[in-house]
Amino acid sequence: MGLEVRRILFDVNGIVLIVTIVGLIILFSYLNPHFFSLLNFRIILETMSILAIVALGVHFLLVAGEIDVSFISVMELAAVVAAVSSPANTFYLILVGLLAAIAVGIVNGFFTVKVRIPSFLVTLATMIGVQGLVYVLTNYRAVLIRDDLLPKIFYGARFVGDVSVAVFWMIGLIITAGIIARYTRFGRWMYSTGGDERAARLMGVPTARVKFMLFVVSSVMAGIAGFILASRALAARPLMAKAYLMPGIAAPILGGALLTGGRGSVVRTALGCLLLTIITNGVYILGLDPAYHQIFMGVVLVVALSIRSLQLEGREIQFRRIMKFIKR
Repeated sequence: MGLEVRRILFDVNGIVLIVTIVGLIILFSYLNPHFFSLLNFRIILETMSILAIVALGVHFLLVAGEIDVSFISVMELAAVVAAVSSPANTFYLILVGLLAAIAVGIVNGFFTVKVRIPSFLVTLATMIGVQGLVYVLTNYRAVLIRDDLLPKIFYGARFVGDVSVAVFWMIGLIITAGIIARYTRFGRWMYSTGGDERAARLMGVPTARVKFMLFVVSSVMAGIAGFILASRALAARPLMAKAYLMPGIAAPILGGALLTGGRGSVVRTALGCLLLTIITNGVYILGLDPAYHQIFMGVVLVVALSIRSLQLEGREIQFRRIMKFIKR
């Protein structure tokens, strides 16, 4: 994990993210002094926690060359199942919510890996289907969480500096994801699968099992994020997670992940989440129309993708020059 943090200092994507984050902090602080305060930074971290957790699941799948767009419906399903099942034993509520999320991950993995339907189409279908199930379970209404401990476990408890426990969920999962990605055999399998699946398979990597497990991991991450989101509102309702769809996919891409797989960084994905959360918070603090949030996000994405394209093009040109030199 420490090695990955150091690599950011020598990576174009990491440098651009850090410079952009610092620039936006300076800009928003100049426009509104209330932005640069401990209270607001605490709010930014607590808001970021939900986005970062779902983005980690999406990040892993992108590294393996797949994608999951059903995570927003999984967030709602896990929260709604727990809310509908309450009052009951708290750990039972967590279990049934996570089992519901895992079931969606299994469906996504099965149809993508075994039936070989493109993951975008599979997860789009499950997103729509699960959303309908959420409507049925809630009868189109918000369902109160009638349990005192569940909200405390995922959001309400306060620790160092009066920071919500959700922030520590985020930090713990980021560290865990970073260790898995960089220092475990499964992490190496994941990058190999996304880099060249056929070659990885010939080398003995169980690519099908890796992808299947990552769909389940993505759903579990979405389930945890759903618990945090519902714990913050003390209720679960349909469409409560819809605002996380684009940011959840954009954050890993900002961090350097490619839709073709094989690349990505947990730390840079976390920085991408921080950047998008700062934009959202800054627009709110300045009292701007919500449309400006979309404009800011669109500009940042276009710039990031342009830099990525130039970077990859430069590498391709350099590779061709090396090959010409060798042939001589």
